[in-house]
Amino acid sequence: MNIGNLGHTSALYVWNGLCVFWGTSFKTDPHAHNTLQLVFDIEKEFLLKDTTSEWVSFSAAIIDAEHIHQFDSNDSIQLFLYLDIESKYAKLLSEKYLQKGAIKNLKKLEVLKSNSNFLKQLLVQNNCNEMFKGCQSILQELLDLPENEPIDARVQQAIDFITKSPIKNFKVKQIALEVGLSESRLRHLFKEHIGQSIKNFIKWMRVIDSLNDVLKGGKLINTAYDYGFSDASHMTRSFVEVIGVPPSKIKTYEEETRIITCKDISHFSLSTRIINNTEVSETTKKIKL
Repeated sequence: MNIGNLGHTSALYVWNGLCVFWGTSFKTDPHAHNTLQLVFDIEKEFLLKDTTSEWVSFSAAIIDAEHIHQFDSNDSIQLFLYLDIESKYAKLLSEKYLQKGAIKNLKKLEVLKSNSNFLKQLLVQNNCNEMFKGCQSILQELLDLPENEPIDARVQQAIDFITKSPIKNFKVKQIALEVGLSESRLRHLFKEHIGQSIKNFIKWMRVIDSLNDVLKGGKLINTAYDYGFSDASHMTRSFVEVIGVPPSKIKTYEEETRIITCKDISHFSLSTRIINNTEVSETTKKIKL
């Protein structure tokens, strides 16, 4: 994503497996996400274009995963939610809104009528929990959400072990021993209850925890070893896979975009790719949020 003059008028929230971004003044190249994307305009309308249409105005839209499109903020401010396609939310949204096309206009939905200041209030949040509650409210209005099924106690125990361990250089086998399961059974249960592989979950936690040290100016090589990466190159690959930005450039991005790491709530996996032209090809790169 080619970001324009953001100043300090944008923010990137990073949970384990979920990113929320808001910002303005940018126009993208043709690209596709492997996540389902929700976009809400705060002030007026943004513009979308895909391979079958010219630029079209939207105040809110849902965009299917892997759908090639271009985005123009139209000098307005937008809130973006990225949901993993394996999550229950993405599946329900896709079933409800994307049966007849890859882009759906959401302008008539109650989420935009219930409180005219709701989206603006979200933008001033510096609190992970409040931002997450706001995102949950949006999803609740878009969907009749089923009650959450309780997480298996052993999966919750594994999550607690991963999130609370200061040094994350452990293997899945070690976690399985801690919770009294075989490695294969733990992998299966974790995927079933969380919608994300335990390996990917650990990678996200390493990135989130180390991101805080990077933001404080810690040396990359030391930070890499402290958080369980095999070396600085491994850490760089993980950062690009998770948030699209290498750790060496995080401080530069922080000058333009407020970066807020959140790790108390765990949700979906996320990665995004940008395509060099409107034809799908093997030449892709991570999109930089």
